Amino acid sequence: MALTADAERLARVAPEYVARMRGHQRRNVTLMILDGAAFALVLSMLSETTIIPAFVEGLTGSAVLVGLVGAIFALGRYAPQLVGAHLALGRERRKPLFVTIIVAQRVGILAVAASAQLAGALDTSLVVVLFLISFGVYAALAGIIGPVFGDFVAKAVPVSRGLFFGTVQLIGGLLGFGAALIAESVIRENEFPVGNQILFWAAVAGSVISLVLVCFLKEERLPDPPPRPPFVRTLASIPTILRTDPDYRRYLVGRLFQAIAAGGMGFVVVAGLQGSTLVPSDAALLAAAFILAQAVLGFCLGALGNAVGWRVVMVVGGSLMAAGFAVAAVGGSLVISIIAMALLGGANSLVFVGDQNMSIELAPTGSTSIYLGLTSTALGPFFIAGPLLAGVLSPVVGFTPVFVVAALLAALGAALCLRVREPRHRIGTTDRLDEVLP
Repeated sequence: MALTADAERLARVAPEYVARMRGHQRRNVTLMILDGAAFALVLSMLSETTIIPAFVEGLTGSAVLVGLVGAIFALGRYAPQLVGAHLALGRERRKPLFVTIIVAQRVGILAVAASAQLAGALDTSLVVVLFLISFGVYAALAGIIGPVFGDFVAKAVPVSRGLFFGTVQLIGGLLGFGAALIAESVIRENEFPVGNQILFWAAVAGSVISLVLVCFLKEERLPDPPPRPPFVRTLASIPTILRTDPDYRRYLVGRLFQAIAAGGMGFVVVAGLQGSTLVPSDAALLAAAFILAQAVLGFCLGALGNAVGWRVVMVVGGSLMAAGFAVAAVGGSLVISIIAMALLGGANSLVFVGDQNMSIELAPTGSTSIYLGLTSTALGPFFIAGPLLAGVLSPVVGFTPVFVVAALLAALGAALCLRVREPRHRIGTTDRLDEVLP
């Protein structure tokens, strides 16, 4: 298929715009792949499933606070996305807003490094509070930028978008894998918390490089976009979307079960540390396995989605998650933990490769950012509840029952995604840019 479903609809509305953006596609794709590679360093050093939980556990020894890390990331990453979606509406150009949010997020990353540097100099409770607030700011800005970035990509990469997302995952993941191996060495060779502090400052450096690359993206003016409505009206459109789009509704239901299950990911490393089958430096090895698998399997899922569509991608990704938690439930060694994290890393690529493309292709032409924001906002409470539930239940029932339940929920989510009609079979449902809100 030459164009994705949403791009075929856009080409009918604004053919000259699509042609001009295709002229910039090679430049933009190259820059965004390089940006993804640079930001892979940031993601590996600020991993919410390994490095950050291990740092908080080292400071406090609290499973509840470890669970709070995942909840904070989920809250920040998903809750504000409708704000970002609303800000993206009615704009002839998306890049100025995109760059502004990125600059603010880099300030948040700087705050993460600065607060971690205070460990040992200030009271531990105060350091933890400052660190978690800074981490929350970083996560919240990542949430706001999500629909803006997705809307830019939807307009800038009308051809072979699945391969684009997969390539970003692959290159960025391979570099992140190398960075995670370096992180393991840094943590192992430096006393706590010095190794972690070095990693957080490295994340600051990678985020600056990423910002510079984004500034060179090219964008054309979208002709006559519909005006941005009041935020209240954007919110009021949500019930109508859910009521009138059964495929999108079924997709969300399947994903919400997987979102709850994903809350157990951050506890694979904690289970090993508390069970004495892992040492602190092994957290970076598990991060490396997670990132490498996310890169390789993310590329494979992107290629699969590009070739046959995104429903099958959601089903395969959910199956990988179920298998990962089943292996984690067995536990008992570093090798088994690495296998579990590798499977979970592949499943985690759904957030970037699957959810973005599924939402973009299901959305009417003028509603891309709304669907992107709604997906994240709707799933957000379940991504938040998952780690909190795991953090509360694991001290009571143990880690194995938590992993077993997570595996069952992930499998149920994959089965439910089978009921979704492939988006490319819906082409022609709407062809007007102003058909955005009810």
